[in-house]
Amino acid sequence: MPFLLDLAWRDLRRSGRSLWIFCACLVLGVSLVAAGGGLYRQVADALRSDARLLFGGDVEVEYQQPLHADVLAWMNDTATVSRMVELRTMLRTASGQAQLIELQSTDAQYPLYGEVTLAPASVLDAALAQRGQDWGAAVDAALAQRLNLQPGDRIDIGDLNLEVRALITRQPDRSLRADWGGAPVLVADGALKATGLVQPLSRVEYRYRVRTDEPANQWRDAFVAAFPALDADVRTFSQRSARMAEVLAQIGSGLLLIGFSALFIGGLGVFNSVQAYLQGKLTSLATLRALGLRDGQLAAMVLLQIVMLALLASVAGVLLGNALALAAAFATAERLPMAVLLVGLWPSSLVALMFGVLTAVAFALPALGRALSVSPAALFRGVNGANLKTPRRTWWLTAAAAGMTLLLLVLTLPDPRFGLAFVAATVALLVLLEGITRGLKHVARQVQGMTRWQPPVELQLALAGLQQPHSPLRPALLSLGSALTLLVACTLVVVSLLRTVNETVPANAPALVFYDVQTEQIDTLRETLQAAPGLARVQTAPLVLGRLVAVNGEALRDSADGERAMEARDEHKLSNREGNIDDVVIDRGQWWPAGHTGEPLVAMEDREADQLGLKVGDELRFEIMGTPVEVTLSAIYSQRRMQSRLWLEAIFSDGVLDPFITRHVGAAWLPADEALAAQDRLAAVAPNIASVRTESLLRETRTLMGRASSGLVVVAGVCLAASLLVLASVVAASRTRQVFDATVMHALGARHSSLRRVLYWEYTLLAGVTASFAVLAGSALATGLLRWRLDMDPAGLYWSGVLTAVGVSAISLGMGARYLLRQMHLSPAMLLRSGG
Repeated sequence: MPFLLDLAWRDLRRSGRSLWIFCACLVLGVSLVAAGGGLYRQVADALRSDARLLFGGDVEVEYQQPLHADVLAWMNDTATVSRMVELRTMLRTASGQAQLIELQSTDAQYPLYGEVTLAPASVLDAALAQRGQDWGAAVDAALAQRLNLQPGDRIDIGDLNLEVRALITRQPDRSLRADWGGAPVLVADGALKATGLVQPLSRVEYRYRVRTDEPANQWRDAFVAAFPALDADVRTFSQRSARMAEVLAQIGSGLLLIGFSALFIGGLGVFNSVQAYLQGKLTSLATLRALGLRDGQLAAMVLLQIVMLALLASVAGVLLGNALALAAAFATAERLPMAVLLVGLWPSSLVALMFGVLTAVAFALPALGRALSVSPAALFRGVNGANLKTPRRTWWLTAAAAGMTLLLLVLTLPDPRFGLAFVAATVALLVLLEGITRGLKHVARQVQGMTRWQPPVELQLALAGLQQPHSPLRPALLSLGSALTLLVACTLVVVSLLRTVNETVPANAPALVFYDVQTEQIDTLRETLQAAPGLARVQTAPLVLGRLVAVNGEALRDSADGERAMEARDEHKLSNREGNIDDVVIDRGQWWPAGHTGEPLVAMEDREADQLGLKVGDELRFEIMGTPVEVTLSAIYSQRRMQSRLWLEAIFSDGVLDPFITRHVGAAWLPADEALAAQDRLAAVAPNIASVRTESLLRETRTLMGRASSGLVVVAGVCLAASLLVLASVVAASRTRQVFDATVMHALGARHSSLRRVLYWEYTLLAGVTASFAVLAGSALATGLLRWRLDMDPAGLYWSGVLTAVGVSAISLGMGARYLLRQMHLSPAMLLRSGG
């Protein structure tokens, strides 16, 4: 082994430069695997280690009013408790600007985990305390920057004028949706009461966070057993982190699969590069065999070279991928409270390194087996190895290496279902591309045999060239076709999202959405909005809070299924069909007819219905303000996703909710440039009405999409670069043969210009076939994602995918054709010097 290792290293140093495509392909593929895995691990570890900090405690008890003294006494006897009171309202600046906020009042125990960091540095209680007649407030730093607020400025919340004492630079339990749903503003309990916003009909949430030494689930079960009749929402940090981990696992699996796709494309470059490298070393290998080196020793020597190069390239890819992961992690840390840790990168780095080596071995083995099948006698007779075949044993070894790689893939992905789907999709893709390749060759033969129309001679020669074993058709479809498919899909998804954000949502969605409108304030709301000259319409709908407590006579609270039992404590947003602001879409069942006066009916959102296994026709019992309401499930609907604002869980037939209506929600359709002034006027006359502008939500969405698009561009660029390297290896490997064939034809009388047209025809056909495949496959992939997951229709945007596929394939294959044309130094004398 030391002798073989020394021989392999010395030979690699002398002739290994020709394997640069091998190294480049592995570096690109491994870098994406390491980047995706590293970013996922950074975020997952942060959420796992800081789950209690992000949640605010071990357990949270949420109720719509203060808990009774006996409940609080039991909680304080068994754990440390911190109370937070929250309500959404409007903040108004001295200049008259209004902004939706999450007003929060905390006690001395807050926060149970972590600490609130203020600027200038101070103790939270001191910053919020009353000084003379003035109360203080701590404002979220992002909100302060948006409104140009500084410590010492004055703000109005409800009926109270407060002084901004500090900016919140870090709040451990800051909501991940704060930039959309309302940034936090902290005030003292006395200040909250002085705002006048806490009224009997106000929607105020009382959150009691619990810190306990016993397991969170055990404390929760004990609390529920002690107060079974209390309709409080009780959740543990593990429940929330489990849901976040599930979503994160899907995102992480998607990132890793994109990296594996690039690594698969790069593997084709590995195969071509190794094959070209070994093709030039056939004489050396045969000489070593003639000198007594056995087949196993020859194979071990070449494998050592491949593994050494794969390790070096994979290490470089891991370093590059970790740099990308850290850059993405620092960008994520701006939105998510997480610490970027270098130690969290080593598991993903090790996995990426293993994938790089296994991929190199799996793709190099066929070329190695083929090269080692040559005999010294054949080379001495002048055979150049063009007709060599890969032994069956080598194919079995290749299958074993590929199987290990795929098994590691399934075991590594956070969600194994993604791995199995990727394996199935890869196999289907290979089968499909092989079928397309054979079909195109059959079509080429049919075109050549046509009698009614004779294609030009150059086109016939190009069609004949596509049928040759050394034709770049198959590798072009596999590499460039796969990369272009991903590129087309990314282009179509990004363009569809941009159209939705910039055109569809602004055109269809209301410019303002209102919450917590008291019944007696509806006239005030309408009169205030009438001052906007561009107002098209105002729509209001009742909003009632209630719980689903029984299905077909079975009480959910008594169910053996823990999920159904917890559902009985979840509070749902209920309304009627009169104000269907979100314009929900019925998936199952049907709406009741207009003017329905029969039995009470209800339609439920699909997520809630599917979670409980509900079917149309089920008898449901809701509990609203302590009163049971029996209804029949008439329909199940889905939200319109990005155009939805209220996300109602249930819509009742007319009249059912009338006894319980105390507040409303609403929407106003008016020009976006008038919405800001309308929001400010409404906040001045009715500060309790929380409102949000669609334009502000879209601004945050555009920012997020800009970052996501940048990531997609990087990913697509890496995949495309790997594909171009594969094509470069194919062109380099076939250059000698194509130049030789062209020289033979030139010696037989073919003109140089005619041979150039043959090459142009061949690569034009390749570009057309590759672009067509990418457009069809990429459009199908993007359409499925957009319609299934995002409820968007990409109709009218497929041209973007067509332009992308045609442009990239034409440029990349045109460069390959141009390179070959430059190598065509046709001389019949070359034939006399060549062995054929």
